[in-house]
Amino acid sequence: MALTKKQIKELEEDLKERKRKILQHLDKLQGEADAEMASPSGDSADIAALELSHRSIQNAGNRELKLLKLIDHALKKFDEGEYGICEYSGEDIPYARLKISPFAKYTVEAKEELERKERGYRKHSVDNDSFGVDSDDDDD
Repeated sequence: MALTKKQIKELEEDLKERKRKILQHLDKLQGEADAEMASPSGDSADIAALELSHRSIQNAGNRELKLLKLIDHALKKFDEGEYGICEYSGEDIPYARLKISPFAKYTVEAKEELERKERGYRKHSVDNDSFGVDSDDDDD
């Protein structure tokens, strides 16, 4: 069932608000990281703690950057008039799913099928590796 205009507007506003909050948080994280790195003083334990803190900030920022990409992709779909359409099956993504995850690209069924295929591909690659067959995929 296609989304109503009211649902589309609600979901678009939700995505824009999420984006605003993420950008605000990333700006705050950047400010904290800059402030911490501006005064690297103390003994080796202090410096190690500072590096760990910086790494934690960086990891949080990386997660939010990934989410930001998903949000931007979804917002682009609004502009193209394709928001709420599964990128795998072409079916409508149910409103309930989009309400929970407004940046969803797939229906639940399509996502499950893609994950099954991915697991099958990985299993096949592992089976080939166990027989000494070279895998073409060196990115893993």
